[in-house]
Amino acid sequence: MQTCPKGLLLVDEDEKCTSDLVEQLVESHYVKVCGVVNEYKEIFHTLQTKQPDIVLVGVFRETELGLLCHQIRFYFPTITCIAACDLHVTQWEALIKNLGVFVLQKPISPSMIEMVAMQSPSQGIVPSMTIQPLNTPKQQFAQASEIATRHLSVAGLSQEQHQHLITVYGPKGGVGKTFLSRELAIYYSLQPLEGGKNRVLAIDFNLDLGTFATSLNLPRTPNLFTWVQDIQDRLIQVVQRDGRDPDFISHEEWQEYAASMALHPEEIERYIVIHPESGLHVLTSPRDIRQSFEIKDYHLYIILETIKRSVYNVVLIDTAPDTTDATIQALFFTERVVMVGSPVVDAIENIHRILKLLREAEYPEQKIQICMNRLQKREMFTLEEMKAYFQLHPSQTLLTIPDDDEVKRSINTGTPLMLTASRSQAKLAIEKLGQVLIPRSEKDEQFFDDSTHSRKRTGLFKWFSKGGWGLR
Repeated sequence: MQTCPKGLLLVDEDEKCTSDLVEQLVESHYVKVCGVVNEYKEIFHTLQTKQPDIVLVGVFRETELGLLCHQIRFYFPTITCIAACDLHVTQWEALIKNLGVFVLQKPISPSMIEMVAMQSPSQGIVPSMTIQPLNTPKQQFAQASEIATRHLSVAGLSQEQHQHLITVYGPKGGVGKTFLSRELAIYYSLQPLEGGKNRVLAIDFNLDLGTFATSLNLPRTPNLFTWVQDIQDRLIQVVQRDGRDPDFISHEEWQEYAASMALHPEEIERYIVIHPESGLHVLTSPRDIRQSFEIKDYHLYIILETIKRSVYNVVLIDTAPDTTDATIQALFFTERVVMVGSPVVDAIENIHRILKLLREAEYPEQKIQICMNRLQKREMFTLEEMKAYFQLHPSQTLLTIPDDDEVKRSINTGTPLMLTASRSQAKLAIEKLGQVLIPRSEKDEQFFDDSTHSRKRTGLFKWFSKGGWGLR
């Protein structure tokens, strides 16, 4: 019995390489190229109109490969998505696979694509029922494309009021990451804004052992799990309307149903707690560790995309010191990452390892700001030695937060440094960090935007050329 070839959509900004690949696959009995997309803005519309079985995803200047694959998997869960990893990047390969994406190691040949085509299941049926009406399918996936585009205006914000998305991450626990997250969130909450004050949301993405609420003496209810429960209840209602039993729905099918869900950003207010002294809004982590087991990737994606369309000027995510799905989503979701460490051997080594991993995956290093916390006057390693070990570019800064008694007192009392009259060195250093992440002047802001997007990106399909590609 002859197998019908599966439709393959090529998505890459390099027109010559996609053209060459079309020629290589013309004789394939397993894959038939049904379309080529070379412009980022056409991706989601073409996926909806072509309905391919497989999409091979390349690189676009407007976004990162991992983020694009994640968005395609979420909005089109029945389409097999393929990305690629370097032969030596085995750790990053596992992270990409956690997103539900096939990973091919370079150099890639057409036969490798055919093997994926033979393994991938037939295209399923996207549920017809939606949580909230999105009018026509064309409008639905136009909205998906709009959400995925990084620099479009956010609902509720004017064109001038850009939403700043910041993730605070540290590959080693106990380095003061949550303390810095708290202080930065309070700092931004107190900054003046034309026509009012900053609207700031802090999210505790340490789903197992998050302590952001504790650090501000806030209640833990409602919380992120409260929101997840409501999302899941809505999904169950849709499944039951389709005459199906929720107990027999697979993870992939839940993703399909979730892909049709559109939440109103105003719903966020039901699940946040407010810090009265600063007005900071906080989406806290679950109260019980066991509740984190029920939080799935599609729950988090719905929450993050809803937040991205909200009226908040600044969104700050405090993550766990791990590489779980929640942390991965937070790293890809934001425009800036504060990588927190301390001047001790194991913390320095962990930062070195994660930087190596991100570089091999072509994660934009301009997004990362390293910050060494609890720095004392005499340390075993100098800042220059740490910069050299991290292989930072001479133009990149390594910011520091000095250790002092005011920090310890602030942590123990639950009173943020930013709300005290103290002018300790730690407080001044955190204010400087906040200004680096969100520059005050338009000139500084433009410089950051230009540097973030100036790096030349290599297209996926150049990996088919003789000799493959190497680390940069």
